Amino acid sequence: MDYEGFLNNVRDDGGFRDRDETKAIVANVFRAIAEVMPQQQAEDLSGQLPGELMVYLRGAHKEPDPYFDEHLFLGWVVSTIDATGERDKTTGGLDLYADYSGDEAMRRCRCVFKVLKSTVGADYSTSIGSFLPEGISALYQSA
Repeated sequence: MDYEGFLNNVRDDGGFRDRDETKAIVANVFRAIAEVMPQQQAEDLSGQLPGELMVYLRGAHKEPDPYFDEHLFLGWVVSTIDATGERDKTTGGLDLYADYSGDEAMRRCRCVFKVLKSTVGADYSTSIGSFLPEGISALYQSA
């Protein structure tokens, strides 16, 4: 699959606004993957993915950050969402902006993961899932 096809499939699946929004979503998910995937495994994907996507995986470290958990992963995915608003003035109240952004991060991951899994072979797909933080790996498997 080529880059434009990848973006179109993600946009169609997620109902995202336009190409620019979709491109930013894909970039953020792939940058987060680069934080948890060892460099060698990221390089092994080069024959499976369009070069435009491999650019985001080039940030992979020789050894991934062991402290990059699912919360950090999702934080990177929604880094372009405006999740600010008025302060919650109730005691123990739910922060609707933070709650919404977490749900939206998971939705965005699912859309990208679904297309990613359909693009790479089964062996590569299993490998990718094994490097993701536990909660993100479950999300990946269910996509």
